[in-house]
Amino acid sequence: MHHQQRLNDEIAQVKLNILTMLSKSAYPAHHHLIQILDNKANNEWLDCAAEKLGPEYAILISRMTKLEAAVSQIEIGQYGYCCDCEEKISAKLLEQDPATQRCIKCAP
Repeated sequence: MHHQQRLNDEIAQVKLNILTMLSKSAYPAHHHLIQILDNKANNEWLDCAAEKLGPEYAILISRMTKLEAAVSQIEIGQYGYCCDCEEKISAKLLEQDPATQRCIKCAP
């Protein structure tokens, strides 16, 4: 599926962005966190990162959370349906952002 590949590619990119930020940090704890994250399975990576990273990573963690939710929806056959009203999300919205969770009527 086209959307699943886009989601997985963006998840990989967000992880890389987080790891790059950590590697450029002057804090030794951040370098240690890279090692911890490298040893985490994919299903544990986000939880560990969200728990250990500060607010400067909030946007990246939030985006990864949305991406992971969309991948989970694909796995259970609910992808492309609004999480509020359960109507189909338009193909145009999913093309703009494959992690979209709400239809045009329910979107904030």
